[in-house]
Amino acid sequence: MSAANGASGAAVPPRPVAMRPRLSVVVATYNRVDLIQRLLAQFARQTLPASDFEVVVVDDGSREPVAPHLEKLTLPFSLRVETQANAGAAAARHRGVLAARGEVVLITDDDMQVAEDFLAKHLARHPRGSRNVVIGSIRPDPAISDMPLFERWYAWLNNRIAASMSGPKRRARGWQLFTGNVSFRREDYVAAGGFDKSLGQSEDIELGVRLEKAGCRFEFCTEAYVLHGSDHTSFEKWLKRAHRYGIFDSRVAAKHGDVPQVDPWRYLFEMNPLARPLLAAAVVAPEATRPVTQAVMAAAKLADKAGLKKAAFMGTSVTYAMEYLRGARTEAGSLPKAAKHVARYALTAGRPGQVLKLAKALKEDALQVAKSEYGQPGLKAVAAMVLTSDGYRVLALQRLREAARGLGIPLGNHALRVAQTAVLGVEIGKDVELGSGVYFVHSLGTVVGGDAKVGNRVRFYGNNTVGTAKDDGYPVIEDDVWVGAGARILGPITVGARSRIGANAVVLQDVPPDSVAVGIPARIVPRKDVDGE
Repeated sequence: MSAANGASGAAVPPRPVAMRPRLSVVVATYNRVDLIQRLLAQFARQTLPASDFEVVVVDDGSREPVAPHLEKLTLPFSLRVETQANAGAAAARHRGVLAARGEVVLITDDDMQVAEDFLAKHLARHPRGSRNVVIGSIRPDPAISDMPLFERWYAWLNNRIAASMSGPKRRARGWQLFTGNVSFRREDYVAAGGFDKSLGQSEDIELGVRLEKAGCRFEFCTEAYVLHGSDHTSFEKWLKRAHRYGIFDSRVAAKHGDVPQVDPWRYLFEMNPLARPLLAAAVVAPEATRPVTQAVMAAAKLADKAGLKKAAFMGTSVTYAMEYLRGARTEAGSLPKAAKHVARYALTAGRPGQVLKLAKALKEDALQVAKSEYGQPGLKAVAAMVLTSDGYRVLALQRLREAARGLGIPLGNHALRVAQTAVLGVEIGKDVELGSGVYFVHSLGTVVGGDAKVGNRVRFYGNNTVGTAKDDGYPVIEDDVWVGAGARILGPITVGARSRIGANAVVLQDVPPDSVAVGIPARIVPRKDVDGE
């Protein structure tokens, strides 16, 4: 008898092990002890059972530590407080995510307020096995009307961003991620490397870009909203934040040159043409144009007092963009270097860039498709394929559609889509992304809908449907997949690289890489010829 069993011989019961929560909420806080207590009280009233979630608060070196205050609270959920020397929001959130135990992590800010179903709404968007990143909406606190114009401008901007992600034919993208209201799988966060702690701003969009590149699916959930007020009242600090965003967005763009949406120089091409000379002037003469920036903001305030809200917000946008581009100029180091960045953006994302991108895509598609048909094709084989292959014509029209979208010609995109469907028998949705060398062996009857993503060198053998089963999202098909004649791939699922979908199969679940899906509904078996075809 061991000493652990005691003199009576009775077995000592095992020590209870805390259940792993389904969801971990991570909140970084700094000098906001009252606001973080308000938020925790709202988490205590959630409809999601308290056993299903935990909250991790990271105190990023507050002057008055929050731990002693939070330890006094009586809360129904598990709360842990991490304390660190001030290192910035990115480092604090990263520490919180690493400390989290839940499969899904939700990040929000300490100055937010949440409804009672907030956590339940987020968790419902993370079914088992999914790799979703869910961006919730940010609504203005009713008290925002008492805030300065530049803070009310943020609320107006958030509404515009939400509108760009809302609706059945729109979707969220990685570069739209913001840490005020987002949830994702902890495993995906860790695999992507987490927040870049070297970034003093914009670490959220940079993480979003990496998560999307890693294959995560982004969703926008209007119902999972937070209310955002603000304790920022200094116009000078607001300008400094704009300047810092210009600096750090430049660093994000340097890391992700293939994502033009994160390039700060896009403002020179995307903003109202009447504002562009002011933005260019801020880049050419940053200090000399500061009085101009002040004058624009003064005019915006006058418009605000006169009840001209749209004009007031537009003026505030120009004010912000001028200071933001000064930050980008600071990061560039000199006017000639800034000019090189502007030229590079124009040649990649501007009108000249769209033409170059079109030519490159058509060439790459021709080589990929010809290679799949002829092995190592010569020039004659490539030319014959271009002239005779309906499958290549589908791709060529698709690249022209993409160029029309990039050039801001939606009618051209629509007309080419009609031609693609009527002449070649393939219907491809407005927001579908096709990789290079996608080959429609027999094009008639194939539909690729919604915002489905199709990787490189995927082959469709005809009469295929890539769509949604219950209006719950569209598939992601990875590289080198073959889709047999009559097959259906439905729902927010992922078909792994090099997989084979059997003829007439109906695929409703994820297919791992190097697998075969056959039957109705499809059953999944490993490929036996991974090294061959």
